[in-house]
Amino acid sequence: MQTRQVERVDRGEIRLIGFEIIQSLNQVLESKIVGTLRENLVQRRDELEGVLNAGVYLVQIYPEDGYWTHDRPYRHIIALEVAEHQTLPADMIAHTLPGGQYVKTIHLGPESRISETYEYINEHLGHRPVDIEYWHDVHALEREDTVIEMYFPVV
Repeated sequence: MQTRQVERVDRGEIRLIGFEIIQSLNQVLESKIVGTLRENLVQRRDELEGVLNAGVYLVQIYPEDGYWTHDRPYRHIIALEVAEHQTLPADMIAHTLPGGQYVKTIHLGPESRISETYEYINEHLGHRPVDIEYWHDVHALEREDTVIEMYFPVV
């Protein structure tokens, strides 16, 4: 695993459609629900209009009070970027990532080792209200050359 290319970037607004769960990190890791929802979303992409790219977003929205533990539930959004919001399938939600400045870094290596990158980020950035991951190819997440883009809003 390598963490590289820590930089500030300007990003425009991003419209997402996908699934939302509210669970703790321990629950997510134990149930592997994010992987299940990710695969389900990819299989159902034809139900959505104007999907802009092949990748999938994971948005993690932490409790507003800033208190986070592995056992405290928070929001996880697994979604595809779309050109515009639309009528949603009954079990999906719409979410918009605001435009603005973000810190961007890259996790290089298997997704199963992304906690190493988060340790680095926690050490250097501290508490953040939101973490965003962008998976270019959800079928190659365990390869050594996997690239996962990570974004953190500048607050």
